Amino acid sequence: MKKLIAFIALAAAAGLPVTTLADEYPNRPITLVVPYAAGGGTDTAARIIAKTLAQRLKQPVVVENKAGGATQIGTHYVVRAKPDGYTLLMGTANLATNPAFYETLPYNVKTDLAPVVLTTDVPVYIFTSPNSSVKKVQDILTQSRQGQALSYATAGVGSIPHMAAEIFNQKTGLHLQHVPYKGSAEAVVAASGNQVPLSFDNLAPAYGQVKAGRLVPLAIAADKRSPALPNVPTLTELGIPVVAASWWGVLAPAGTPPAVIRKLNTELNDVLKDKAVKGFLLEQGIHTVGGTPEQFTQYIHDESEKWQAIVRDADLHQEN
Repeated sequence: MKKLIAFIALAAAAGLPVTTLADEYPNRPITLVVPYAAGGGTDTAARIIAKTLAQRLKQPVVVENKAGGATQIGTHYVVRAKPDGYTLLMGTANLATNPAFYETLPYNVKTDLAPVVLTTDVPVYIFTSPNSSVKKVQDILTQSRQGQALSYATAGVGSIPHMAAEIFNQKTGLHLQHVPYKGSAEAVVAASGNQVPLSFDNLAPAYGQVKAGRLVPLAIAADKRSPALPNVPTLTELGIPVVAASWWGVLAPAGTPPAVIRKLNTELNDVLKDKAVKGFLLEQGIHTVGGTPEQFTQYIHDESEKWQAIVRDADLHQEN
């Protein structure tokens, strides 16, 4: 490394052209790790973002699914990768919730990852099967209070849909039972097949089932209705003030050169402004965000503080 720095300095002094790391990057395929199984909302967003990013960088961006451990497996894989910009993480809100849920993690979110950009913001919905006895949110309250045991599916422990359901329990005084899956794709199948009466999830993984009439959205946990499903009421409208949104963003291993982080940030912000990308994602209830690495870092910090308090108050800690 010292010889390389000396060479660059001599070349610059001699007036010779110097190719910087950012100019050379990328010169081979990039891997974007999704810490959930294929077919979920995170995976859906990652694939269209990766496709458009690849077109801009003129190098393949390959999505690789590494599910399990409430996103810990995929996240740890990226943390251990070489910090050269060729292995990236499509991080989820579990980066903020897992430190609150688990006493120990195989990584430190603050020191082992370098935020690049917050890509998307995704409201949570409550879904049910058309064959379920639950036809509206009021039915959840009525049946539960009559002693019927109702359960709900999510993409996994510590996911924002899980957190939204727990806040729903707190606000209503109910005790809906959590049934975690290894990703939204499995949870959607369970809910649409009426194996589980309810599902708390984002619209994207359920979009196909909703369009086909195999899943019914009952409410959205947002401060306003979504243009994707304008006839679906907010929980606040129904007298249950629950607002919760998942979020996803791109991160790199700590130690990735700042020039590479800046280049990725610039390119990804342009991807998120692309009309085709925005339109595709918005149709599925996914809102693009963007911003600087510093803003994303602060956002993760703020989210961690918020969810840590909720996990503590609800006594939701998990054993490793």
